[in-house]
Amino acid sequence: MFLRSLVNATSVCIQVLFQPTSTVQWTSIAIAPTPYMVNSPVNNAVVFDSASAITSLFLMQSYESRNMPAQSDKSSITAINGNVTNGLISFTFERTLAAKTIYDVEIEPNTPVFIQWAYASRRWPAKHSDYGSVYFLLGASSAEAAIADDGTVQTATPGITAITFGVIVILGLVATHFGRHWHAIHHATLLAPRKDRRSLAFFTDTLTDLKVGEAIVILVYSWGLIAAGVRAQTTFSSLSAGHRFCMISGHVALVALVFLLLPVARGHHWELIFGTSHERVLKFHRWLGAICSVASAIHLVGNAANGSVGSSQVYGVQQVMPIFGLLAFFCFGTMSLSALEPIRRHHYNTFYYFHRVASVLGLIFVLLHSKTVQYAMILPLVIYVLSGLFRLRAFFNRFDASIKVHGTNTVLLKLPVTPQTTKWATTANPCAFFWVNVPSVSRLEWHPFTAIVTSDGQSIAFCMKAPTPNGFVAKVVLQAIQATDSGKLSIVVGGPYGTPALDVNNYANLVLIAGGIGVTPMVNLINQFRHSQSKTLLHLVWVVRKPEELLAVEDVMFPLPHNVKATFYASQASARQGSLIHSGGDDVVYTQGKPKLDEILNTSRFTNQSVGVLACGPPGLVREAQSFCHNCGFDFHKEIFTF
Repeated sequence: MFLRSLVNATSVCIQVLFQPTSTVQWTSIAIAPTPYMVNSPVNNAVVFDSASAITSLFLMQSYESRNMPAQSDKSSITAINGNVTNGLISFTFERTLAAKTIYDVEIEPNTPVFIQWAYASRRWPAKHSDYGSVYFLLGASSAEAAIADDGTVQTATPGITAITFGVIVILGLVATHFGRHWHAIHHATLLAPRKDRRSLAFFTDTLTDLKVGEAIVILVYSWGLIAAGVRAQTTFSSLSAGHRFCMISGHVALVALVFLLLPVARGHHWELIFGTSHERVLKFHRWLGAICSVASAIHLVGNAANGSVGSSQVYGVQQVMPIFGLLAFFCFGTMSLSALEPIRRHHYNTFYYFHRVASVLGLIFVLLHSKTVQYAMILPLVIYVLSGLFRLRAFFNRFDASIKVHGTNTVLLKLPVTPQTTKWATTANPCAFFWVNVPSVSRLEWHPFTAIVTSDGQSIAFCMKAPTPNGFVAKVVLQAIQATDSGKLSIVVGGPYGTPALDVNNYANLVLIAGGIGVTPMVNLINQFRHSQSKTLLHLVWVVRKPEELLAVEDVMFPLPHNVKATFYASQASARQGSLIHSGGDDVVYTQGKPKLDEILNTSRFTNQSVGVLACGPPGLVREAQSFCHNCGFDFHKEIFTF
């Protein structure tokens, strides 16, 4: 479609030329205050009927064709000619620059206006076959000059998100490096934990685990979210209520998307800035994903009511490409569905691979959707890409690990002593974990496992227990059994990552509560203290189902150092008391049943002594330990991977 215009002192003459590829019943042009068809106040449109060659004025009262009545006052325009010759539609009309009726949009000389166009293969009034909008300078000497300004309305959302993130980073640096002794910020939670789960457990568990410092971060983010919404409301105040609501919901979704990418950017920057690690900020990733999904759905539904969401034409005051927004929503929406806990837990590989592919496609589509998105996503994309490049070194950390299979579902992988493994053993944080890949099982799968410093402090090991018969660890155990002759299994590791929520060196007593394979971070901590000069006393409480499970990590655990007081339990033991002999030749004495944590975690046992508690294991055990720690005022940290 081509448009020619000539502007004089008081009017403009406009000619429209259109060579359609199929039969067109009507063609329309509208000079509008916005790129949208429906506005408040209502504006008119010039409609040319191909059959009658008549040019008329109609009012754009709504998106429903029945609400587009003819304008009774036709003095706004003067039709000059109109015809269809050899399929070429041509019509010319003249309009005053000033608004002669309340439905006219005033045209200011040398100032661009929004020109809307549309056509349809059915008779007027009917839904358009295609439509679009362009910011156009009438009377320009060339096409390039006519569309030099695309009319994009810039918003403050990218700047608001950057400022919000900057404030959060500053608060994190202050709390981490200058406020280490701010106990309320680092350890106090919003809700007291309970030993049992009751109704609304999802919300209560969330508040139980949410520290005051994390709540402050959420508050700052909420201020940024509100600021972006209010700013969008102000910026687009001239739009109709429906369009304005769509713009606000879109910008709210954008703010969520910007922060959504940050928690999955693994790296030591989280420890440096916030004194935490990315696995503990993943909860923010899930919450932000929910906000982004809901806001995006509202944005999509609103725009579907206002126009075609599948259009490939540039649309709106922010010059968006609707089709790319729709494709991005499909990618991110299906990602949200695949991330639901039942799917994520039981089909982790499907969840993981789909997340990888869909996230890349979704990001590409959403960047193509809008320039505003491109500006806002610069910061998170830079952080994510840099952290990804840093993580590439993991592919060069390949080792032939010695293997020891315990039972039918547990294997211990011990890395050889090298300068790199010794460095990890001596410098990694307590409770650190690595992402481990076993190429003989899968070259693509990477899973997190807690590292265990070996007894001699020269290397690290990983103890893996298969929770299901067909999962990743079960395949690793099978590979280890098949490699018994060589005694080696090639693995690739990336890390270390993670740091506990409490400084383990600041306590006179550390109580370590472990259930099953949850003993691995505790053994790591024991062996780190084994080679330090610390006078901290370690109290290990380990409960397993069967007594023989107590020997799963015997090669890196026993004999225990003198500063460790250990109590072992076997819930399915046949006798009230029993013992096993570990590889070092000493007895491992255990008690039938489960530990009574109220007898272990109480103030009378640790009178006037500083106590820190770490727990890892079944949720019920960890929840009970957390409850007693809260009642006693003990600092608490739990190791639960919720990837």
